[in-house]
Amino acid sequence: IKGGASAYRSHVGMVFQSFNLFNNMTVLKNCMIGQTKVLGKSRAEAKETAMKYLEKVGMAPYINAKPSQLSGGQKQRAAVARAIITDPRIILADEPTGALDSKSTDELLDLFEQINSDGQTILMVTHSVKAASRASRVLFIKDGEVFHQLYRGGKNDTQMYQMITDTLTLLTTGGERE
Repeated sequence: IKGGASAYRSHVGMVFQSFNLFNNMTVLKNCMIGQTKVLGKSRAEAKETAMKYLEKVGMAPYINAKPSQLSGGQKQRAAVARAIITDPRIILADEPTGALDSKSTDELLDLFEQINSDGQTILMVTHSVKAASRASRVLFIKDGEVFHQLYRGGKNDTQMYQMITDTLTLLTTGGERE
């Protein structure tokens, strides 16, 4: 991406397992800071944009809360709002469900599905079969190379889950590359 770090940041959104929210700032300010510091938006414009995306992820009621006052799922939704606020071409998600309970995991995966259906690409690294079973394409990496891949096609989540577990069994029992 031409234009250096600022251009990169406007085309790529990041979601981390550990949320990476600034603990001394409210949810709203966490979602405004990148817009003002990196993208040069005015505070008013950044606030308007932040509110739009916090509403989209269901976090508008918590704009004045600090991360320590939020559940894991709420923190992750705030982190997702911050990641998608620049309407990036791609969202990189590193174990985004790792610190969440099952209800929060389901809510986050539903949110990712909505974001993806709106046209954004999400590249998620995960060890969670449940999270992977929601994807349209799953790559298995072994020794730094793509070992196998699965495509959703018309399969439902349960069928994808079974295909993933079958592939993982093949991987752990020493199966060979296709």
